[in-house]
Amino acid sequence: MEQSHAWLQLFGEQRVSKRWALHLEAQPRRADLGGRTPQQTLVRTGLLYDVTPGTRLGFGHAFAHTSVYGEAPAAAPFGEHRIWQQLTLASRTGAVTWQHRFRAEQRWLEQGGAWRFRQRARAFTRASVDAPSLGVPVKRAYLTTHGELFAQIGATPDGQVFDQSRVAVQGGWRFSPRLRVEAGYLQQLIQRGGSRTTENNHTLLVSVFATGG
Repeated sequence: MEQSHAWLQLFGEQRVSKRWALHLEAQPRRADLGGRTPQQTLVRTGLLYDVTPGTRLGFGHAFAHTSVYGEAPAAAPFGEHRIWQQLTLASRTGAVTWQHRFRAEQRWLEQGGAWRFRQRARAFTRASVDAPSLGVPVKRAYLTTHGELFAQIGATPDGQVFDQSRVAVQGGWRFSPRLRVEAGYLQQLIQRGGSRTTENNHTLLVSVFATGG
């Protein structure tokens, strides 16, 4: 099932001490390139702790509201609460900056007036290269690509393990050390539970990152 989507991702981070920072994230996602049809809205909050300069722990809460959309829509809109924990590792190999993130989620999904519990693991890898290293003499520009795999943990009614995957390529621009913007393409594959329907979502992705403190 081929579909076209548009996502805006807003990431904010405010340092409150040498090692602790607040995280705030909002993602309005739309089920068409024009941005008229809601797909999902996600808000994530949390605390981040720097163990070492390249190692960071995080935990917090997220809420997502999924709308009725697409060629095989859900029966009704539904909400979801998540508690999340993560480990992020940063490193550099030559001109390439790497980020690896491992996240666990405990999820409560709304269904028919009740909440069903699920657990999920996520593995994320990102690589970024500054434009001058690619032969483009623009200091503020860079190229970045990332991939993420989602897997169910524990028993599910239909025995599903694979949940979804994402692969993206974006160009980035640093407006300042504390503000950068990225835009590009993301492919999202979603396995739709017991129906075994697979969504192949071709997505226009715009990401804004702001830090303070």
